[in-house]
Amino acid sequence: MQEKDFGELLLINNNKKIYSKNGVISKVYDHNFYSGSDVLREAMIQAYAKERGLNVPEVIAVYPYNGDYVFELEEIKGPTLADLIEKDPDNKKKYIQKLISIQLDLLSHNSSNLKLPKLKDKLNAYVSASGLDASTRYDLHVLLEKMPNHYKICHGDLVPHNIIYSNNQYYILDWAHCTRGNASADAAMTYILTVLHGDIQGANFYLKEFCKKSDIAIQYVQQWISVVSATKLKNATNPEQRELLMRNINVVEYN
Repeated sequence: MQEKDFGELLLINNNKKIYSKNGVISKVYDHNFYSGSDVLREAMIQAYAKERGLNVPEVIAVYPYNGDYVFELEEIKGPTLADLIEKDPDNKKKYIQKLISIQLDLLSHNSSNLKLPKLKDKLNAYVSASGLDASTRYDLHVLLEKMPNHYKICHGDLVPHNIIYSNNQYYILDWAHCTRGNASADAAMTYILTVLHGDIQGANFYLKEFCKKSDIAIQYVQQWISVVSATKLKNATNPEQRELLMRNINVVEYN
């Protein structure tokens, strides 16, 4: 097959290469780590989010290429929320509050659509594969099953790097981890991802503000943090990150 010019290489991350050319982003997924169905699922979820009226890049195409898989989508040009925080650290809290506003708007959308996997099913699978001892896994599974079943659209990776500001609008990127489930679990994931990024102060501010704006008890979100922390253990190779995750796996009985 003739080599295709995908344009400028922007990033190599998580076994995929991301290119930009003529207003198109091409994400090339290594077939050793991603199946065709994985890539099609991400594109389908992003298209579904677009259909629901959410601000997301337009899906253009998905196709095989030299054994790998390519996902092409509309390029949204502008700084990420992370870029804005880095350039204007004095207003970091304002940008975190904006992220929360975007997240709460997203979580206001319910979905019983079978296109979106159930969040609980996904979390249960990750807990099983966490490498924790059997007793801790059991406690986490029990805690998870006692949590209420909701059907909110949960992004699963909503952090400042995945929000772009362009033409006075904010766009949400990277829908690969989207599920339908409990809003507090999505908040717990944002909290843990922020902690793993090394910003514990920002994570704590985020958690307090999310609970304040959503009128959800912080203790309830903390229960989800226990479960979500366990789901991140399998891929955490950094000893400091593993220690942070273990510190957050503090199972509290839910009544």
